[in-house]
Amino acid sequence: MVTIRQGMMKDCSDLLEVYQGTRWFYRTRVGGYTTVEQVKDEHKGAAFERWGWLVAEEKGQVIGEIVFRAEKNPVSGRVGIIRNLDVDVRNQKATIGTMLTRAAEEVLRKKKVVRVVATTPPAAYNYWMKVQYFARGNIMDISISPTKIPKIRASKVKMVSLKEVTKLPTSMRFSHIAYPGSLAELAADIIDEEHTGKLLEFYSAEHLFGVGAIAKVDAKTAIFVVDVTKHGLNEADIVISKTAGHALRWKVKKVKSTIPKDNLNIYTSFAKWSSELSTDIPVTRLL
Repeated sequence: MVTIRQGMMKDCSDLLEVYQGTRWFYRTRVGGYTTVEQVKDEHKGAAFERWGWLVAEEKGQVIGEIVFRAEKNPVSGRVGIIRNLDVDVRNQKATIGTMLTRAAEEVLRKKKVVRVVATTPPAAYNYWMKVQYFARGNIMDISISPTKIPKIRASKVKMVSLKEVTKLPTSMRFSHIAYPGSLAELAADIIDEEHTGKLLEFYSAEHLFGVGAIAKVDAKTAIFVVDVTKHGLNEADIVISKTAGHALRWKVKKVKSTIPKDNLNIYTSFAKWSSELSTDIPVTRLL
């Protein structure tokens, strides 16, 4: 019999075996997962503090997990985000993934979430269709040389660099024009020192209207995510310019972001970004 329960750090030993079957291609770890400590790192720090974590256990062995959370959206209400769903490859034809997904949805429903978003590679899209998650929109990968980002001056705008942050700032726990979850993910990586980076807040007349996170990935590349409130849409170019422009200090050749295709015009309205359609598919289910 399979039991769905709250995940615990001791489960990471079993999850190592799960990950070795499901994450052999994992981009940020050369050679994949090889130690329990690597799995534990996925389940602690600012990057994990607000995520829900459920595991599937059978005969005393953890054979799957789902990680998820709720995020505020100023237009559509609270949105649920499924960050990852991993099921032991020997059990993927069973209903374990469905059980974990439905259990996570029940938790999110109690948090008054109205829709849930997940991001899937094409190979896993059939699973998400089977559990009533369907493609909605597209994701774009954009990039530009920092030297080609226009400097937009705004005398009434104050930019604040957040320093010595140990927890995810409240201002970065939402999504509006950013892809759901992406701002919080990058901000948490910076806080946990996975990357060197900056967290920025933007104010006009003492009112917060935008936020940004930017991190140096390597000697040639930086990545960033920005977002604005409903009242900050007209100043989105300022937030983008000043956040992405921070990459000049690191002398990188390229600064990149991943955004909803519907919001591409916000970026291209003031700069010539290179863009291409992401192979990942955003899927959504209404609760």
